[in-house]
Amino acid sequence: MSDAPEQTIEELLATSTAPANIPFHLKGFADEKTATDLANKTATYINFIGTRMNLEDLDGVTVAYDYAQALTEIDRGYETSHVLTASTEIAHGVAMAPGVFRDGVLKTHLAFNANVLMHLMDGEGEGFSHVYYQLAHECGHVHDRTAFDVAIPGLLQRPYNFGSDLARIQFGLGWGSWCEYAATRLSASFYPEQVAHFEETFFAALDGLDDRVEAAMDAFSGDGDGWKCFNAVTGEYDRFLTFASYLLGHLNGLGEDVDLAPKFKEFLQSGNWLAKHVIDLDKTVEEIWSNYGEWKSFEEFDGIGELVLLLAATDDVHLTADGLVIY
Repeated sequence: MSDAPEQTIEELLATSTAPANIPFHLKGFADEKTATDLANKTATYINFIGTRMNLEDLDGVTVAYDYAQALTEIDRGYETSHVLTASTEIAHGVAMAPGVFRDGVLKTHLAFNANVLMHLMDGEGEGFSHVYYQLAHECGHVHDRTAFDVAIPGLLQRPYNFGSDLARIQFGLGWGSWCEYAATRLSASFYPEQVAHFEETFFAALDGLDDRVEAAMDAFSGDGDGWKCFNAVTGEYDRFLTFASYLLGHLNGLGEDVDLAPKFKEFLQSGNWLAKHVIDLDKTVEEIWSNYGEWKSFEEFDGIGELVLLLAATDDVHLTADGLVIY
């Protein structure tokens, strides 16, 4: 037993990596007190999460009842044609952690749907647990974006020379899976029961996957648009592996106990043709994780994009250094 005095909550929060004064943008609230109370509560939880993650590059937090509109109003700090939109398929997006630039420094801004984040005021219960986890998950993105940008500066959200179009596309195909794997692994302990949700969304992504890919191939037979077909087919497999990464990251963050997701365990042992690829994905992201923050090149992340291209090749959609070929 340690003789060290127990740390008070004030002493613990004093070690937080979160900014001392987190800027909040509160939109659509009925009154100022409700908005201020939620901001103060959110800041307290972020400060606690910041004792276990690196949140030094947190830019600020937007909380809005018109979440979709608020996403379009975030100052990104750089020119981009990419419009921030909430996901509406499989899992409805209620939070986001986009990268922004402030005085040339890459930071992360958090955005939340106020209808959901208000559950933080409950202090307990299932609604509170889910939104507290969501907050920790988005903070995981803050931590991971900083880790990557420190290890491999100048790549994220900037013009970057990958050396070839194939390398650029391959990295992009794997990036979403890595981001969600890292964020879920970092945040898993904040609400272990979130595993049930990730198991559900994994099977939602799996459901109808073959049919959606077949529809993309049928469209190619009609219009002959190769890149449209490529984007559609790889997009489906990319999304599937991303939802697998949510679940894998959470499970690995809890000690790699696949028994916590019994349906998923059954899938891995079922002989389903995709099971092998999910197992390969787990090995790939685990290898990347084993070198966390010490990466030297984007090529260390290539394995995920390679899996997406391998899956596309099973439908005779091939992208190589020589170009795109579809049979």
